[in-house]
Amino acid sequence: MDLTTSREVELLTDAPPAPGELIEVASNLYWARLPLPIRLNHVNLWFMREDEGKEQGEGWLVVDAGLDAPSCRDAWEKLINGPLGGLPVRRLVLTHGHPDHVGLAGWLAERFDSTLHATRTEWLFAHWRRERQGRAFGRPMQRFLMSHGLSAEMVERFAAQDAAIERGEFPVPEQHIRLRHGESHEFGGHEFRVIVGSGHADEHASFFRPQGHVLVAGDQILQRITPVIGVFGHEPEGDPLSDYLGSLPRFEALPQGTLVLPSHGLPFHGLHARIEQLRAHHEARLAELLSHMREPKSGFALASLIFERAMQEGQGRFALAETLAHLHYGETIGIVRRLVQGDGEVRFVRV
Repeated sequence: MDLTTSREVELLTDAPPAPGELIEVASNLYWARLPLPIRLNHVNLWFMREDEGKEQGEGWLVVDAGLDAPSCRDAWEKLINGPLGGLPVRRLVLTHGHPDHVGLAGWLAERFDSTLHATRTEWLFAHWRRERQGRAFGRPMQRFLMSHGLSAEMVERFAAQDAAIERGEFPVPEQHIRLRHGESHEFGGHEFRVIVGSGHADEHASFFRPQGHVLVAGDQILQRITPVIGVFGHEPEGDPLSDYLGSLPRFEALPQGTLVLPSHGLPFHGLHARIEQLRAHHEARLAELLSHMREPKSGFALASLIFERAMQEGQGRFALAETLAHLHYGETIGIVRRLVQGDGEVRFVRV
């Protein structure tokens, strides 16, 4: 979902690096952008030079790896043969296990014998996604979708949409060095504190550098769009929106002048204002849903009302997932009630 940037959110620059270029945004912290062959057409990576004193020797640390797609590999080759100066990528640091972030981690680890640093849940989730690749929906997923109002034909259509997604995942490294919330690590000669949030991903890691007040935010705090927060079926009773909103105070504790480096969009100042925009977006989405719920409706019917364009553009599964996330959050705070029909179909109504 696109949100208008307020005057309180100020861009560091409106000129992202071209594929194969690095732009220094803070002391020893460089920005690269990889093009993605999907609707979300880019991902930002963050590089730091590591000195000769490191156990592995001189080289680079990079936060996230990009999708395993020709456009990303081409951009990586330009970086390796250009601004990286022939030095290897020694350490890969992962924000979370979605394919546009972890897809080329295994490729880089094999090429440079890099170590992978990640939260345990996101490392395991990346393995699970890779193992599930190419598999059809099983009976539990079919029942889940049909319980929320999809016909058998629509389930097949969602399955086809899911199969058509560019997975772009090279085999995930078989080892990782675990990151935990609250830990401090030295990256590129600077101290970074790990801030773990959830909602978009179960154990998403962001990294705050007290010196200069810099936040490598990943997908947890984005500049222009909202992170996808959805109930996709592998955890059918989940409440990821409560998890996401519950994570935001960890970022509000950071200084207002923090430079935010998101995985999509542009670097910006105005962290607290942006958090308020994100909260307001979810409040407005829930209010919009409630306006349609004077009578019980299925999740699919509600998603079709508020995400009509996404449904028409083949994004139905994301539309349903985000709708269910808001409905489940509404249940948690006591303003939505779930009704289960005799055939197992679920309806939601405002309280």
